[in-house]
Amino acid sequence: MVRVIVERGGVSEELARAAIERGGAFLRGKRSRDPSAQVRSGDRVDVTLEAPAVPPLSPAQLLHLDDRVIGVDKPAGVSAQEDLAGGPALPQLCTALLKQLGERETQALLVHRLDKGTTGVCVLARTRRAQTALLEEFREHRARKEYRALVAGSPPDDQGLIGVEVDRAAARTRWRVVERYGGAALISALPETGRTHQIRAHLRGIGLPLLGDTRYGGPAFVTRDDGARHDFARPMLHALGLEVLGLRLTAPPPSDFEAARAFLSRGR
Repeated sequence: MVRVIVERGGVSEELARAAIERGGAFLRGKRSRDPSAQVRSGDRVDVTLEAPAVPPLSPAQLLHLDDRVIGVDKPAGVSAQEDLAGGPALPQLCTALLKQLGERETQALLVHRLDKGTTGVCVLARTRRAQTALLEEFREHRARKEYRALVAGSPPDDQGLIGVEVDRAAARTRWRVVERYGGAALISALPETGRTHQIRAHLRGIGLPLLGDTRYGGPAFVTRDDGARHDFARPMLHALGLEVLGLRLTAPPPSDFEAARAFLSRGR
């Protein structure tokens, strides 16, 4: 496969081989990490030659650690699962952090997902038994989650409940206004279900798309009356808190979220 990528892509063998071994190549629709994999006539090969650098998790991002669970403050840009570009996803980064901390058991198993651009509290299981227990909590909607969202628009009410289906599945999100700005607001969102992109879709559905969430109709930037402009590199969504199996974890919003909030506050 490496020869095909070199010849068709006009790139070096070193770059092609690195992309394959990283997990950024797909042969006949399936990820392949074998540079010597045979490519037959008519086969489709898809490859992402370069992946964005993903910094390691630091001990400062560790929120909780016991023999069953690891809780971390996920930064933006980290995928819950390996994406098309390959490279380390959150479980691999947690494993590396456990090794750094000197833990003998370094397994980290995915339980729930935050979007790549979403920051905040995320828990992973350290054993299969713990994973089963945590999955049950999320599946039965016993895990309590709270998010902070910066949205475009002026909420007509101070709080509400959205019960619109997401991808033809029942979904419920409670929300309330924390702060109001000129043409924007800080929202507390409490999802009672865990559908993919639920908060983003629900808030867009009531005319309050996330700032920076261009996929769901949110603006890429905002301007104030004084002409100052603020750009968003990601959807402004942060997982503030999570309560599950007796654990209560919180993570403060990151610097880019607070910078956006400060910019909006100065425009009131």
